[in-house]
Amino acid sequence: MDNENESFKIDFLSTSGVYKTPFTLIIFVQLFIGGIILIIINLWFINSLYFLLTGNEFYAFGIVGEWYFWLLLPLSIYGNIFLFAFSIMISSAGIFKLLNKLHPPREGVFEKGSKDWKYMHRRFWIAYFPIWLARALPLPWADIFVYRLFGVHIGKNVVAYEGYIDPEFVEIGDFTMTSINICIFSHLIYHDKLIIKKVKIGNECIVGPQTIITPGTIMQDRSVLGANSYTNIGQELKSDLIHVGIPVSISFPIQTLEESIEKADAIKKSDHDLNKGGVN
Repeated sequence: MDNENESFKIDFLSTSGVYKTPFTLIIFVQLFIGGIILIIINLWFINSLYFLLTGNEFYAFGIVGEWYFWLLLPLSIYGNIFLFAFSIMISSAGIFKLLNKLHPPREGVFEKGSKDWKYMHRRFWIAYFPIWLARALPLPWADIFVYRLFGVHIGKNVVAYEGYIDPEFVEIGDFTMTSINICIFSHLIYHDKLIIKKVKIGNECIVGPQTIITPGTIMQDRSVLGANSYTNIGQELKSDLIHVGIPVSISFPIQTLEESIEKADAIKKSDHDLNKGGVN
């Protein structure tokens, strides 16, 4: 029975717990759709090159190939790499939205084999390959583009790279930065239970490297999740504090630049006095 308020004591975290599924078939479908779009858009150019080679057209486009089309070939190949990737992203986002129409995602705790469980897996694997493609492209804004395409609410001037963000029930505020190898999960599978809860990360937050944010986590404005830490389900991280722990259990204030300089000077003075005393 689904119960939004049901809670769990998680002893350890190792993964989001996505069970084995025929995701290879999904990727083949995405590659097929991207390839079809690529061929349709480039048909006139392929026809022109064929005309230059043979003197014949395999289809009358009305565009006759010129010698300089060969000079455009390297540029065409380079551009088609991006066209192929973005065709997969956009078409996959369309399939993702169709799945949301068929069975709208919702927060709660669901049993293995339920409709919510099955559709979560489908949505996860539909988004997986496009997100990977976005991170592989040499475009710093591609990851933000694809996350927004799939429905992640991302504010302005957000840095999100080298990590994974669930494509639903995630909200990230303005001027927030995520580091390398982070995971932001709005879903978690624990034994035979699927937990889906909204994650909200405020403005000017920092998500440190090698961290995991679990479902239901709220990071208040200007809060920091320290390196190698993970949050408990439904945990709230207060503003203007650095939070660390496995899971998060320690918080301490963020120092200003002036406070850091004063502390460094005090340490240097202390070391100097100690060395001076040792010499005497």
